[in-house]
Amino acid sequence: MDVIDILMKRIREGEYPPGTRLPSEDQLARELGISRVSLREGLRVMSEDGILFRRQGSGTFVRDKKAMPVQDLSTILSISTMFKRAGLEHKIVEADYGKIISTGRVAEKLQTPPGAEVWKVERVRKIGDQLAMYSLDYFPASLVTPGREERFKDYLLFSIYHFLREECGQNSAQGSCILKPILADEKLAEIMKVPRNTLFMLIETIDLNTEQRPVLYAREYYFADLFEFQVNRRRSDSDL
Repeated sequence: MDVIDILMKRIREGEYPPGTRLPSEDQLARELGISRVSLREGLRVMSEDGILFRRQGSGTFVRDKKAMPVQDLSTILSISTMFKRAGLEHKIVEADYGKIISTGRVAEKLQTPPGAEVWKVERVRKIGDQLAMYSLDYFPASLVTPGREERFKDYLLFSIYHFLREECGQNSAQGSCILKPILADEKLAEIMKVPRNTLFMLIETIDLNTEQRPVLYAREYYFADLFEFQVNRRRSDSDL
């Protein structure tokens, strides 16, 4: 019986239940009577198959599929709703917001004129005790009705979509997103309290209103080991 068969048997029989950290590589290799090279190859295959995951500096864990939120990228969905549908409790542990001058990529994505003001919102979320994601949201200050700016703080711990709809009369009718795996730089590593080069999934989204104007630009950094991402596809006969 090879290392994968042995570990799978232990997982099925409950010796290593979901969320459990496996013994160290040295300990496991000695226990199974195999080389560390063989063990690492087995762990690598099981990680690629989504059975295990490695947390840098902490070890190798059995993945708990039931506790992984599935981010459906084919629909416009708030992060709070995504967690709720997954049956997970989450909380925003850090939140900050303020106006900035729209420049560079933000100006490009929101199609704002030079010198225009936008709202910038930074938030950090936890699932249980685990830091799970860091997000940056931007929307044009011109969308906010005069006198309504102070209302934003009431929405800060919930959904920006709700603020845009209820206070600005803006609905996200459609949008686009780009997925890109990245390694944490010094800033992201500090925010998420992980070692540099920890794997994250960056999702960059742009939401358009019914007039096809950008109303929200977001960059969301998901701790890759805690999430699954889903896109529904359909066949186009013209491209076959």
